[in-house]
Amino acid sequence: MSVPSEADNRLEETKVSEDDEMEKLYKSLEQASLSPLGDRRPSTKKELRKSFVKRCKNPSINEKLHKIRTLNSTLKCKEHDLAMINQLLDDPKLTARKYREWKVVNTLLIQDIYQQQRAPTPASEGSPQGLEKPPPSACVENSI
Repeated sequence: MSVPSEADNRLEETKVSEDDEMEKLYKSLEQASLSPLGDRRPSTKKELRKSFVKRCKNPSINEKLHKIRTLNSTLKCKEHDLAMINQLLDDPKLTARKYREWKVVNTLLIQDIYQQQRAPTPASEGSPQGLEKPPPSACVENSI
């Protein structure tokens, strides 16, 4: 067992002080509302809202823009969900155990899928009774 030398102690102190300097620099950038690259960041809720919402004088255009933003956000979320499902299905070594673990981790996604399947769609509301699709059964999900 060796006793740490003075050089080792100085090296540790230098490393700690460098970390402290980086932390101080980062905190001072945050206080100045700047990113680590020096770009301006919105600092108040009002500035943040302004940066995301470009308003027009016409309220109907504002409504349409809001709808587009909402749909884009929903699309990104659904694409992420689809990617998670594809990742599971693309796994050549998928086992029942892996599926059960995935199902536990992604319970909210599975619940969302079942809720959407149970909700009546505008196309099925107006269709004749004989042409409606039968509701999905939960045994299909459990049999995998």
